[in-house]
Amino acid sequence: MTVELLNPSDLASYKDLIDECFGTSNDLSFYERYSKNKGYFVFVVKNCDEIVGSITQYNIDLFTFNFQPSLMLFNIAVKPTFRKNGIARFLLEYIIENAKKDGYHSISLTCLEDAYGAHKLYESLGFKKANSVKYDLRF
Repeated sequence: MTVELLNPSDLASYKDLIDECFGTSNDLSFYERYSKNKGYFVFVVKNCDEIVGSITQYNIDLFTFNFQPSLMLFNIAVKPTFRKNGIARFLLEYIIENAKKDGYHSISLTCLEDAYGAHKLYESLGFKKANSVKYDLRF
């Protein structure tokens, strides 16, 4: 397995992955912003030319707390037919290793409360449930 940055030519394959894993997603043009936004990085694992796993990293380099600089992870996804092959673990280990090398102090992510398999994976890699409350303001 290898990890690579999402190539703009692979956006349709990436959108297919997100649609399959999360039920729906944004228009393809929305994902084109990733390559233009500094601080966002989409890492993928491919099987031949098909994207079978991904993780999006957002770098938070300037903040007031001592756990900064920090990484925020989201859209952690593996196609259902490729699950249980260690792809999500492989992606997360890749992110963790590089975060340490690059001087980041913490990594955070949000997970659905009933995604018990994901909880088990995150905790096996050293993530701890945060003592915080998540707030949402939607428009």
